[in-house]
Amino acid sequence: MRNRLSLAALTLLPLLASGARAQTELTKADSFLRPVLARASNQSAGWTSVVVKFSGKLDSNQRQQLTALQADTYRNLELIGSAGVRLPTRNLKALAALPFVEHLSADTTVKKSDEFITEHSNAKAVWNDFGYAGWGVNVAVLDSGIKDNHPDMAGGVIANANFNASGNTEDPCGHGTHVAGIIAGFGCASSGPGSFRTFYGVAPGAYLVDVTVLDGKGQGSVTDVIAGIQWVIANKTALNIRILNLSLGHPVGESYKTDPLCQAVEAAWKAGIVVVCAAGNTGRQSDTAQAGQLNEGYGINYGSIQSPGNDPYVITVGAVKNVDGNRANDKLATYSSRGPSRLDFILKPDLVAPGNQVISTLSNTSYLATTYGATNAVKQTEYKTGRDTSSRFYFRLSGTSMAAPVVSGAAAILLEKEPWLTPDTIKARLMLSADKVSDKGGLYTDPCSYGAGMLNIYNAIQSTAVATAPAVSPNLYQDGAGNVYINTSSMLGGTQVIWGVNGVNNLKVVWGNQVIWGTSANILNASQVIWGSAVWSNQVIWGTNTNTVDLSSKAIRGE
Repeated sequence: MRNRLSLAALTLLPLLASGARAQTELTKADSFLRPVLARASNQSAGWTSVVVKFSGKLDSNQRQQLTALQADTYRNLELIGSAGVRLPTRNLKALAALPFVEHLSADTTVKKSDEFITEHSNAKAVWNDFGYAGWGVNVAVLDSGIKDNHPDMAGGVIANANFNASGNTEDPCGHGTHVAGIIAGFGCASSGPGSFRTFYGVAPGAYLVDVTVLDGKGQGSVTDVIAGIQWVIANKTALNIRILNLSLGHPVGESYKTDPLCQAVEAAWKAGIVVVCAAGNTGRQSDTAQAGQLNEGYGINYGSIQSPGNDPYVITVGAVKNVDGNRANDKLATYSSRGPSRLDFILKPDLVAPGNQVISTLSNTSYLATTYGATNAVKQTEYKTGRDTSSRFYFRLSGTSMAAPVVSGAAAILLEKEPWLTPDTIKARLMLSADKVSDKGGLYTDPCSYGAGMLNIYNAIQSTAVATAPAVSPNLYQDGAGNVYINTSSMLGGTQVIWGVNGVNNLKVVWGNQVIWGTSANILNASQVIWGSAVWSNQVIWGTNTNTVDLSSKAIRGE
């Protein structure tokens, strides 16, 4: 395990990170090699195969320089003035630094990053067309820890702090490592000879700050989480923390105006940190499907958003699932929690993102690995030629816990391009650019299920919207006739411009064409379940002093 960083060293990290990212050799590499190149050091193990573009025909001195790096030229590509070269990964930076080397590209037979979270969020298209991958952006992950000696994490976790009473380190649960890989995993363990799939995170150029607030079973107190948030805010400048990911929560037991956890995430938001929260996995009305019911037979459990995702400032994320490999056919996961929020009727989630059966980094001695290895293990032969054994590096998990870090990665990409963006502008751009979608099993767009739509990073990176007012999610209300309306007074300024964004004064721009007032009131099926005080006031609110990650069967195995 790498040594923990001292507090005295923390102030140096932003300078060190920016200096490393500024190295000219990074500009010579394609988006697949950059994560490997950025982390390459004298201690790096293994070999890397690259296509090297030379500035001209090599002379004897230049060939000697390649030999000194143990570079084996296995294929001449004279047609394009290049060669296929295999060399120790530890020498990759030295190769890129050679003045006669113009460019490096990954040499592989696979379609890199052809995976659910990167393909279906359009992250891969952004890498290829714009070159943005979250370089220089630091993301705090408040979870069960990060196994920072994982090959896909080594060098990527820049600081650690532990606020869980158990004192556990190195992620004994496994949840935090999986979340971290979705944000910034750089695919080393699934790259190289024999690999035919590579499991990148959405923003493989980002750095991670590991803040442990949950124990080995994925549980922790609200005070543990708030202590972690306090630490993040206190170290925001020293560590250049721009994003906070919270793939955890508890049932709503009070208004966000008094909920301590909501107040803490608001403080982080107002301190300039983008806060991304999982919506929760309680979107089903029943555990068994029944014919004739919506939501693939499970019924829709409106009002099931968890805290702190019920806070109007934060970005709350629901989960979609892959149906047939075609992004256009992705569907909302039946378990994804629905809005509006309990008690305050905040219109949530804000958007949805890939989150079902996601392959990401594994803490191989963790609770999840040992308890659910039989059902959730990833076979090595799923991504690499060799023995048909369970991978020591990757694992499958499902839920809005997996969707939230996809959006955190998206925020990192936006902040790399424009570091001055505020959390409100990030939220506005992600929501305005989201693809407006309809439930493939129904006839309507349901903002209480899909929010503003499905994350589209390619659209978001091209957005120029600027929020000059808080981009709060509005609340809903019901009139005497049962019609459901958006309370525009909670989000519109005197000029009737949403969130202060010029030119955006139509709610349908954000939430689609069939929004939930007047003519579409019926989309909140059995709306009395949401507004009927007899139902909610009698609900048993368990665990209001505890934050947990969902380790139920639907979240573990997905659908």
